[in-house]
Amino acid sequence: MSITTNERKRVQREYRNEFLQAVDLYKKQQKKHHNSLHAAKRSLVNDLGLKDSALPYATLAQTIPDLMVIHCTHCMNSEVASRGTILVNTGNEDLCAAIPSASYIAVPAPGDDWYVVTPNKSAIFISKDGNVELVVIRNCCGSQPDILDYVNEVISEAVNDCKGAHPNHGGELIQYGWNAGPRHAHVFGLVKNMTCKKLTADEQHKKDGDILGILALTWNLLTSTLPEKVIVPIKAAIKAAGLSPMAYKDDAIKEEDGAATVATDLPLKLSKDDIKEYGYYLDLPIGHLNFGTGEQAPSEAYMSQNYTAYVILSLSLTHNTSSESCVVASPVHQDNLYAPYALNWVTKHRVFDLKAANIDHSNTHSPGGNYVDLSLRVVVHCAPDTAMCLCPKYKHGITLARPGVWRQGTAINFSTHIKSAYDVAVASGGIQLTCGAA
Repeated sequence: MSITTNERKRVQREYRNEFLQAVDLYKKQQKKHHNSLHAAKRSLVNDLGLKDSALPYATLAQTIPDLMVIHCTHCMNSEVASRGTILVNTGNEDLCAAIPSASYIAVPAPGDDWYVVTPNKSAIFISKDGNVELVVIRNCCGSQPDILDYVNEVISEAVNDCKGAHPNHGGELIQYGWNAGPRHAHVFGLVKNMTCKKLTADEQHKKDGDILGILALTWNLLTSTLPEKVIVPIKAAIKAAGLSPMAYKDDAIKEEDGAATVATDLPLKLSKDDIKEYGYYLDLPIGHLNFGTGEQAPSEAYMSQNYTAYVILSLSLTHNTSSESCVVASPVHQDNLYAPYALNWVTKHRVFDLKAANIDHSNTHSPGGNYVDLSLRVVVHCAPDTAMCLCPKYKHGITLARPGVWRQGTAINFSTHIKSAYDVAVASGGIQLTCGAA
């Protein structure tokens, strides 16, 4: 049966109208999606204060609930414990059953003048001359719990995908950014610690971008949350050091004939295409959020999962279990940094196995894994979503964590040996990146 000209035109109009309606619907859906992402990004930036400048600690005390400003009046006790001493929370001495008594101390010791920052309290410790000595700020993400879930997911993936910086220590510490290379071959360059060799270029880029994103978020969150007297001198030290901001291999270099090199005047004259000072993304459940003007993290950062400075021993805990448990801790130590403070963000701290941890109403056990400043005589109870800055020159450490306790977090560091490696490379007339430093 033949179709008349009028019928053909009618069908064509109907197809055209359906097509235009579909295009219009698609545009509306795209606009709605764009608007929802923009609203989510705006809400995140406002809730976390990512665009805010650091404030004086007196102002923070007026705006953050349960924040106490503590003026230290006692003389610092640097002789309370020697370097290498193991720390354990009072009540958790059962973890030290196989450790010589002279090798550990319980904190806070009964009768001693210690300050304990409980999990629901924030605190800023100020010296006699007005300098900030220790900062603990809780609940940084506020009404954005999805952020912590996402950050912890990326950390867990990084732990599975990457080689740790200290494989002989307890737990995992994943370094990212620039470093001084392995101990046997000090070569300033970018960390390349991905252990999976079967990733496609796109998969590798995605994983690097995810890590870059949470470390940039860490930096922007900490610089807007911590006091002005902390952030200003840190940024001054970063500028004076001259190191590039956080990067990964594809951001900084291009390989030619198997070699990877960058200009001798790195990082002062690299183009924006080589090292990106701004811009990162977060792949949250709401969608892919781009922060084009957000600062990258400084040159050196870490992700940790149950990390401790070294494994002490394995022992059998006799309380309700006969299984072998690995007891680990970060003993008393000091850090040598080119900035006056070290920064970290605790993203997870919870007891996932009460039986293994042996924590109940019948004992005084605590989860452990708490930060201790021996010089200030302060114990900070570990809690998720906690921002901290500490003075690296003070004696400090982490208490023994009970079995069944899970801890994760990120840290921004300023290691002197990495800066020294950079200075030596520049002074020698050039920097060659092996892209294999771990």
